Amino acid sequence: MKRFAQTTIIAAAAAATFGLTVGAGMAQDKVDHSAHGGHSMSSAPWARAYDAANAVMHQGMTITYSENPDLDFARAMLAHHQGAVAMAQIQLQHGTDPEMRALAQAIIDAQAAEIAQMQAFIAKLGG
Repeated sequence: MKRFAQTTIIAAAAAATFGLTVGAGMAQDKVDHSAHGGHSMSSAPWARAYDAANAVMHQGMTITYSENPDLDFARAMLAHHQGAVAMAQIQLQHGTDPEMRALAQAIIDAQAAEIAQMQAFIAKLGG
């Protein structure tokens, strides 16, 4: 339950940051992504959670470009890495395969340092 709360908090924080609405505890973006394909129409909790995390990630990666490619890279990749962590947390909440659970935990562990590095870089540049 703790990991679900973390995923929900991440999705809700990202939703607030990126102007998304939140429904059933997960972010739902206002843009029609039906043409993208690959999105589930499943009512399974993990499918809804993956779709919500994916929507938040893609919305976060849609940045207004600055005149600094380094800052833009950090800003877009920050959302990408946060999305990877959110999806890994969903895997840990719902998945049962030991190999995939281990991979999910490794992703969370590896991404934490990179997220911190990008956040520090963005803050340093005031972006």
